[in-house]
Amino acid sequence: METAIIGLARSGKTTIFNALTGQAALTGDAAGGRKQAALSEVKVPDERLDKLASLYEPKKLTHASVLFKDLPLDHDEEGGITAASLADVRRADAVAIVIRAFSNDSVMPALKDSAPLRDLRKVTDSLVFGDYEIAEKRLERLDKEAKRDTREYHLLRQIVDRLGTGTPLGAGFFSAEDARIFAGFGFLTAKPLFVIINTGGTSLAHEDLLRQAAESGTDSFDIRGDLEMEIAQLPPADQKDFLADMGLEEPAKNRFLRHVYSTLHLVSFFTVGDDECKAWSIREGTTAVAAAGEIHSDLAKGFIRAEVARWQDVVESGDFAAAKKANKLRLEGKEYVVRDGDVLLIRFNV
Repeated sequence: METAIIGLARSGKTTIFNALTGQAALTGDAAGGRKQAALSEVKVPDERLDKLASLYEPKKLTHASVLFKDLPLDHDEEGGITAASLADVRRADAVAIVIRAFSNDSVMPALKDSAPLRDLRKVTDSLVFGDYEIAEKRLERLDKEAKRDTREYHLLRQIVDRLGTGTPLGAGFFSAEDARIFAGFGFLTAKPLFVIINTGGTSLAHEDLLRQAAESGTDSFDIRGDLEMEIAQLPPADQKDFLADMGLEEPAKNRFLRHVYSTLHLVSFFTVGDDECKAWSIREGTTAVAAAGEIHSDLAKGFIRAEVARWQDVVESGDFAAAKKANKLRLEGKEYVVRDGDVLLIRFNV
């Protein structure tokens, strides 16, 4: 899963990127107008997979992962993000919006003063305008081609009308069928959006931002960016004491990833063996045949059945084969809905 990190100038988005990834990408003026995206693939911690792997001692252990992208952005004269620089964001599965909620005389805000709610609205307006431009251009083309009786045309009319009022589409705007039709557009305001509130030693009041985010159905997440960045770059053994001083048990990365999985309704299933133990992330409600397709398309094409056990039963029994002997394994068909923590063995024939 790919998550793009965006924000206004001097909001601390690269600081947040470093806090979530443990990287040391240059921040502020030291970045020198960086034009390349900073990328980092972060493993999703999962004690269940670790316990399963301890049984098999596999040659390869593969956690689920999230690719974080800190993208270089251009800003217009009013401080908003230009539509052209949002092109790469459209490829992401989710968007994290970093909002400055700290005061620091050595890092002056891009706008006249720091105002978290205003900054959120500024970013949101940029996303809405970027989506509006794309929808309007496509609508004009369909008009010229006299394709006004199509499903695409009628829904584009609704999209343009909604965005024209300054209202984001929202993550639930498209039905499953319409989402396939418009997948190539990458509408930003239809993606899952997160607000990362970047606080500091002198934090700014942002209760109004929290209310606005809650009313719009946008999840928010507080991170003390400067300190969490420093902690994330320490060896894991040294992080615990610093986190404890902040009253935290886990680094920002773990907390945020758990937040993302919950918000996006993602669950994990596992495949195990001597060669590899692996976690696979899927949406809640995914069927066994669709989960098989995540592993390999041939498994979905030739799907016969899924042998399913709960991860706890595999651990308690000693391995998957032992769980089968203990009658803790079920045979499930194509329409079985995979649950979080299932261990799957797919039987297939092609």
